Amino acid sequence: MKIITLFAILVVLMMGVVYGVMFATGEEKADMNGKIIGICQADPQNENVTQNSILVEGMVAGNSQSHNLSVKINNDTLIFRKQGNKRENASFTDMKNGDKVAIMFTGPFVESYPPQTMAKEIIIIP
Repeated sequence: MKIITLFAILVVLMMGVVYGVMFATGEEKADMNGKIIGICQADPQNENVTQNSILVEGMVAGNSQSHNLSVKINNDTLIFRKQGNKRENASFTDMKNGDKVAIMFTGPFVESYPPQTMAKEIIIIP
């Protein structure tokens, strides 16, 4: 009985260490890795452009072909710039054409050309 209890405690501790490392380093699998090929900034004067977005060319997780994807960005979207092993807060205005990005999505895809989705988190990679 002592061995089972000891083993259970060891497993719980190992799970805590793994979770702690993932949380501390902020490592989360990206839904898409790619390059920004277009930036569209919201324009209050134009009712057709009400939200910031970026056009990204790259690989969507689980797919072996490169795709273009329109990624909408709202106030809940977290934007970071990766500096070595750390992340620094960034903003929409920090993104430039040609920047490499890792994106985590939230919400469904809109079937359009190119497909559209909302970003939960964007990491600008040097």
